[in-house]
Formats: sequence, C-alpha cells, structure tokens
Amino acid sequence: MKNLSFNLFLFSFFAIFGSSAFAAGAKVDAEVMNPCVATAGTNGIISQTPASATCGATPQKYEITVVEMGVCESHPYGTSKDAEAFDASTCSIVYSDTTPTATDVAALIGTSLGMDGESTLPPVGTYGYPYILMENQFVTNTTFTAGDGSIWYGLANGQTDQIGPATDKTDILANFGDTTCFSGYVGAAVTGAVIDGFITNSAKLRSAAGTADPCPNRTHLVGVLTLTNPFTITQQTFGLNFQFLLTGQGTQFMSANGNDAIPEGYGSAPFSGIFTVLDQE
Repeated sequence: MKNLSFNLFLFSFFAIFGSSAFAAGAKVDAEVMNPCVATAGTNGIISQTPASATCGATPQKYEITVVEMGVCESHPYGTSKDAEAFDASTCSIVYSDTTPTATDVAALIGTSLGMDGESTLPPVGTYGYPYILMENQFVTNTTFTAGDGSIWYGLANGQTDQIGPATDKTDILANFGDTTCFSGYVGAAVTGAVIDGFITNSAKLRSAAGTADPCPNRTHLVGVLTLTNPFTITQQTFGLNFQFLLTGQGTQFMSANGNDAIPEGYGSAPFSGIFTVLDQE
C-alpha cells in the first residue's frame, strides 16, 4: 500500500566523532552547529554568533541506505534516552524495505522519490516522535563557497583544502565517544525539531553502557525526531509526505583550533525532517 511519499529537498544525518561532552549513561550531548556563513574574506566560513567550532553545509552528495521509517507517540528510547531496547509500544511503521539499496538523496533535491519498500498510513492519532532506521554508513561530498568567492573542498580523508576537487568521504558510525561505547548522540537542534541518534543493530538494540569501543551493536543507526509541532492522522487522512532536510546541514566543516574560521576537518552531520499530512476536504 503506497500512502507515504518522500519529497527529496531536505535531509541529513550525523557522523560526529570524538570531542562531544559526555552525558549520563551511554550517550553524549549534541554540539551546537550553525550553518556555514559566506562572509567576506577567505577565512569567513566558521565565524558566527554564537561562536562554534563547526558549521553545517549543504552536500552535493548524501548517500544513505534507509531500512525503515515510523512514527511514535512517545520517545522509543525513553524520556532519559538511556534505554538499550527500542520501545515500539506507541510506534507504527510507515515504511520498510527488506532489501534496501543506497540512495543519494542530495542528487534528488527538488524531486519526489519512489522508494521500493512497502509504505502505509499509521492509525488515527497524534505523533510527535518520527524515527528512521538506516545502515550506519554514509557517503558525502561537499564544497562551500565563501563570500569572496574562495571555495573550501571536503576531502575523502576528512580534511579540507582550497585546491580541490571535493572527493567522496565514507563515514561508518561505530561510537559517539571513545575508550568505551557511547551509542547515543542526543539533543541536536535542527529545523522544527530536536534529533537524537543511536548506534544499534538491525533490531534497533543499542549496546550496553560501559561496553568496549567500538560499540558491539553497530550495523545501523536510528534517528528519533522530537517535533516542535506534532502531526495528527485522522479518518480523513489519505496520505503522508516526509520531507528530508539538507539545506545548511547534512555535512559539516570543523575547526581544530576552535572558532578561528579556518576549517581543517570535514564530515557528515545531523538531520531533520517534516511530515505533511494530506487530508480530504
């Protein structure tokens, strides 16, 4: 049953490693990431208010493998976001694919995607916590043009330069911390929501806190959005549209020396999405 469509002008996820602040349990707190700014001068890419050591950029390539999408009435990893098991008791699957293939969503900006899996509408109700399950590998390619016309290129080794060309970078999420497993990355502010990411296995099960690095359960990634404005499915609803957000996010340039405006590092970054309910008049 094909009731769910995908409008590909919006999307991004995250592969942020290393320096995040540790929180309680098996999770780390999200860092602030504003869009990269095109100010005058070669070194204008990360200068922004408030100060940040990272900035988000719209990728030219963002390749992911989506396995499942769903909507929930409450957060499936609990209010504290420490639960290891995904609680599906208030959730409904709206899309699934048993044989998923990688899709470059950046190449489809401005178009609609007909994905090969099965989709359906959830039951009547109000949903504030959509989620997406994907494989834990991302391939990105990004450039950013500063205000003076100079271009920064993201490279396959995670570095940047102004020579180029930009090259595909593959990120495989295995841990949000170091030394021991931190499977959660929580509280990232994105358009219209806050997103939490969890490294899991195919059953959406996280690794126990304190297990070794890398996290044992690390084949997939679950992203859970806490929507600013939950949406409602009614008896009149005949369709559901999900929009993936890439603009100003999806990839990130990073300053190794803090907010000095010179990006030495590059990688993928957090995502957002918007559900639009289609109702009969």
